This record gives sequence, C-alpha cells and structure tokens, in this order.
Amino acid sequence: MIQDAVSIREIQGLGQRVIMPLNSNLSFAQSVVEQLAGDSNLIAVRSRASRERPFTVVQKMQAEADANYRSKIKELETSLAETQRNLNELQKSKGDAGQRFILSPEQQQELASFRKKEADAKTQLKQMRKQLRSEIDSLENRIKWLNIAGMPIAVILTGFGLASMKRKRLAK
Repeated sequence: MIQDAVSIREIQGLGQRVIMPLNSNLSFAQSVVEQLAGDSNLIAVRSRASRERPFTVVQKMQAEADANYRSKIKELETSLAETQRNLNELQKSKGDAGQRFILSPEQQQELASFRKKEADAKTQLKQMRKQLRSEIDSLENRIKWLNIAGMPIAVILTGFGLASMKRKRLAK
C-alpha cells in the first residue's frame, strides 16, 4: 500500500529527482501512525486535503446573472449617452448665448425621460439581483434539507423494508 511503486511517481528532469504522490496512501499511513501515537503535536502538523468543493450550479447561476447585469448596464449607458447627445444637440440649437444655460422645455422633458429610464433600469437590476438571491437560497435550502433529512429517511425506509421481509419469512 505504501511502497514506492504504488504510491509515488519519480520524475527525472534537469538533473533533479522529483517525487509526486499518485494517491493519498502516504498521507493516510501518516495519519494512522499519528492517531495511534496519540501525540497532538503530530496530529496538528499532518497534511490535510482541501475540503472545499466548488458549488458549480450556484457559480453558473451567478455567471448568467452577471451577463444579464452587464447587458442591462450597457443598455443604461447607451441610453445615457443618447440622452446626453440629444441634450447637447438641443443646447447647440439655441442661438442666444444667454439662453445656453437655461433648459428649454424639450431639454427638461428629455432629462425627465432619461431619469425615468435610469430609475426603471435600476429597479430592474435590483429585482434581478433579488430573484437570483432567492433562487440561490432556494437551491441551498433544498440541498440542506436533502442532506439533513435524506439519511434518516433512508434508514427508516430500510428498516421498514427489512421488517416487512422478516414478517414475510416468519409467515411462511
């Protein structure tokens, strides 16, 4: 189990010998020795595997939501640029220099329209974030309940199955 041929791979390269583990047999053997020895100092320095596994479904959902957010933000920015261009054109169309700093009714209407579009876009983005968060929370809750209740239910069903098999055998 812990022989070199089974647990490691030697690689010769550039005059150096590099040893790569093939499996976790050596770590397992080291942990067994540490546990049997009972020394807490040895247990504290042992190697541990990474316990974090990526939650790919949630990552995928967040990536899709990010793509949607980016498109909404891009739409908002193009709308802002268009409104700014329209305001600039209306401003240039005024001939009098004294009237340049006073907004005309068309400019006021354009500015109000832009502010309404901006508020709507922000509301939509907020709603999308809320929906994404609720979907992620729902998924996490389903997985938690499956993990918490799944094993006891499996044990109960196995117990009922074994009890019914025992009754059938005794009835014969």
